[in-house]
Amino acid sequence: MKKKKSDTPEPQGAPDDIVEEAAPQLTPEEAMVAERNDLLDRLQRVSAEFMNFQKRTQREREDQAAFAKGDILKAMLPVLDDMERALSAAGENHGEDDPFYRGIEMVHTHMMDVLRRFGCSPMETVGESFNPDRHAAMMQQPSEDHAPDTVIHEAQRGYELNGRTLRPAGVVVSVAPADSEDAPSEDIEEQD
Repeated sequence: MKKKKSDTPEPQGAPDDIVEEAAPQLTPEEAMVAERNDLLDRLQRVSAEFMNFQKRTQREREDQAAFAKGDILKAMLPVLDDMERALSAAGENHGEDDPFYRGIEMVHTHMMDVLRRFGCSPMETVGESFNPDRHAAMMQQPSEDHAPDTVIHEAQRGYELNGRTLRPAGVVVSVAPADSEDAPSEDIEEQD
């Protein structure tokens, strides 16, 4: 519904009738100084914004360069996992003096050196508190020897790239053992 315009006149002193006070008149010299100060202030702000832009752009370029190789390195990690499994099997089946074992060990060592040269390194996780940024919990295991939420076994090695998690470690996390006193009883009688 539209409101009908009333025929009553608006009260005196409505906003349309307000007379603005005139700004004080500045001398030409004062006006030039004020304009100069305003322009100088604007110049300083633009200069600071440009410097911040340059720093941010430089930081983004450095981050991009540091982590651009991450996808390639991450794709190589399953190959490294297979190499470590082969190294373990060769040690069990052939012994550490066997040329086959030493060959696989040399390739593994060289691969680890290449990863380190690019800023990628394995994470040490056993004994740490569980951290979802660094660990992927594969299972929980009751343990009296470890505090709850402590990594007690590493099922898959995790890697960092320049201090950031490239691949989280697959870990087994400790939980408090179930006490017979704390556990709910299965022999609960029904009450009528």
